[in-house]
Amino acid sequence: MLDLRKTLTLLVLLPACCLPVSSQKPDTFWKKIVDMISAPSRELDPNAVYQPAPSWNIAVSGALNRAGISQENVLDCSYTPGDEDDPVTYSMQAYTSTKLLGGLDKVIGLQAGYGNLSLGWNQRIGGDKASTNTSFSFDYLAPGYALQLQYFDFRRPIDYEMRISVGDDLNFEDSGKTDKPGRMTSFIADAFYAFNRRSFAYSAVYKGNVVQRRSAGTWMFGIKYLQGRVEYDPDEFIADLMFGLVQQDTRQVSFGGGFSYNLVPFHRQPGTDGKGLRNLTLNLTAIPMVTLFNQFSSIMRNDVLEENPVWFKNVMNGKLHVNYVLKAGAIYSWDRFYIGITGSYDSYNYKGATGIPEEMADFETDYDYIRSSGLFSRWSASLKFCVKL
Repeated sequence: MLDLRKTLTLLVLLPACCLPVSSQKPDTFWKKIVDMISAPSRELDPNAVYQPAPSWNIAVSGALNRAGISQENVLDCSYTPGDEDDPVTYSMQAYTSTKLLGGLDKVIGLQAGYGNLSLGWNQRIGGDKASTNTSFSFDYLAPGYALQLQYFDFRRPIDYEMRISVGDDLNFEDSGKTDKPGRMTSFIADAFYAFNRRSFAYSAVYKGNVVQRRSAGTWMFGIKYLQGRVEYDPDEFIADLMFGLVQQDTRQVSFGGGFSYNLVPFHRQPGTDGKGLRNLTLNLTAIPMVTLFNQFSSIMRNDVLEENPVWFKNVMNGKLHVNYVLKAGAIYSWDRFYIGITGSYDSYNYKGATGIPEEMADFETDYDYIRSSGLFSRWSASLKFCVKL
């Protein structure tokens, strides 16, 4: 798993290094770099997209979102009693279903940036103290290109269901909620490329640094890199049932194509003094993606020796999957201000089998594997108010 502390440190320092703050020579050099990154596109038709000069911008936002992961684990094994004269083998299956999924979270956020660059923070407010939902983001949104980095940290008590069957008989069944919260973390990097870079600006709705003057659409190409982790408390009963399964990671790389369209019901161009801008633009973006690389790993803890537990890790490559990137938004701009409404949906799924090390298996039992499958989903609806300085 990627070192998340180093990742967050990089995201914080990168924009800070790039933004111009004084007239000293080092700052002038960085200002040239940022101006080059945020300079108006020469490809765009000025009759289709209005490009104001790059500026600082600060935004506050409020959102409702729901994030979580549901997972199923199935342990299949066979058991032979110790009667050597008349051995009888029994088949056993242990099934667990776990969910880190809550209700609607109320989230507040703060974003700051310059030109195409922005850094954001979002935090859940209210609710029970055992649950948290925090995210960070770094965006580079140009009219025809986009790079978005997101990190989510989500903690909630785990809802679980358990069943243990021997042969056709159900021997044990239980459901409830864990005493200690589980944790889900995700690092997601999205990159988009617009084929129509003449009359379409992806950033018009989701960044607001340029203004779409007339309706236009484009085919899009997208790449997504994802690292996800689900952690269980080792002392919880569900971890014992799954032979000390306390952590599962997934790494995925996805490619795909889709379509994005900006609809402009109303536009009024600003005057020579820069005042008088009025614009309403709506966007819909849909990009299905195929996961070509899908690596899945599990970590188990053997507590036979409680003072010195033994840890095992199993890594495997999963199968192809289809993920989705869906976005919708609307923005109303006037002078140096804008209000934006956006909705987004992200999902990824994984499926794999974890072999049980011989060191963790009872000598009388033939353990095969733990089959795991999971689905992460996150959707959000947010309202943002931005001021261009």
